[in-house]
Amino acid sequence: MERSNTTELHAWLDAQTVEGRFTGVVLARRGGEDLFTHAAGLASRGHGIPNALDTRYAVASVTKWPVAVTTLRLVERGVLDLHAPVVDLLPPAQRPAALTPAHTLHHLLSHTSGLADYFDEEDPTSESFAAAIGRLPGRGRHPADLLPLFADLPAVRPPGEAYTYCNTNFVLVGLVLEAVTGRPWADILAEEVLVPAGMAETAVEALDEDPARLATGYLLDDGPVERRRTNIFSVTANGMPDGGMLTTAGDLGLFVDALIGGRLLGPELLREMRTPHAPSTGDPEQYGYGCLLGVEDGRVRVVGHGGSDPGVACVVAHHLDAATTIIVLCNQDRGAWAATLAVTSALGLRDPRARPADVSLP
Repeated sequence: MERSNTTELHAWLDAQTVEGRFTGVVLARRGGEDLFTHAAGLASRGHGIPNALDTRYAVASVTKWPVAVTTLRLVERGVLDLHAPVVDLLPPAQRPAALTPAHTLHHLLSHTSGLADYFDEEDPTSESFAAAIGRLPGRGRHPADLLPLFADLPAVRPPGEAYTYCNTNFVLVGLVLEAVTGRPWADILAEEVLVPAGMAETAVEALDEDPARLATGYLLDDGPVERRRTNIFSVTANGMPDGGMLTTAGDLGLFVDALIGGRLLGPELLREMRTPHAPSTGDPEQYGYGCLLGVEDGRVRVVGHGGSDPGVACVVAHHLDAATTIIVLCNQDRGAWAATLAVTSALGLRDPRARPADVSLP
């Protein structure tokens, strides 16, 4: 990255922070080396602690990507079968009413199951997510705790017809991991991905265990930045397979390096992971196994995942042709996508999922 681009990008991110539009860290990597780093805003307003490159963040749905890789590693060893009926893998008490013998791990990992999401953000009549999890045992500490939110929901469509993003899918993946191994899903994640990738700063921890160096998540509103509320009553008490892993930008960089470098999956499943698995609609954003895909001219150009929770916004985007990874982690509801596209532009790259109105580039 040219020095002028670096200077302008730092200045733009700092201006976004002053305006309350960004708080967190940015990391761009290529060939195992850092191209650009930036940290801004406060990890804790109450204690006046600034965000830093070693600050840990909740990363919401970015968690789905390593959970999918965990599952695919078990597939690779013959412990799981991508095309086996999920009903045969789960105990009866953990089978949603809409789950049929036609539903497979392939459908769950590719978001083509047609199952209903356990929380519909687009439905203005539904109760808030915070209210829903407040009714769960312990505010949600295990994947099975989420079952009451979707156990009786009817399916949206038959499996395999279309890609529809659905958090229920990955809650079920976590339950499958536990049922097949007899161990907590987070332990399997650590054993299969976190340890092999060298992600020493990453874990699934309960928020009331006071995780080390964790940035507090803040809810955006129209009031002054310094008065924004934290997300402590707006997310589950523990991270779940569909979201909630705690990590650093550096650890996520190690994950992408290990995965794309073929150190976590063999070539066949690595290729399947980053292949769209739903009938094409022409949308530049499609889905592989546990990862979002940026597609242009029939080719996958970008692979990664985003994450959004109350008080959380993040993006991991690996540009395949340029072998460059961009990671943006925010401890507030929004700001990650705009920052991601600003870094993308400064590096001379382009994300096919970007729209002109997404960001005013520096």
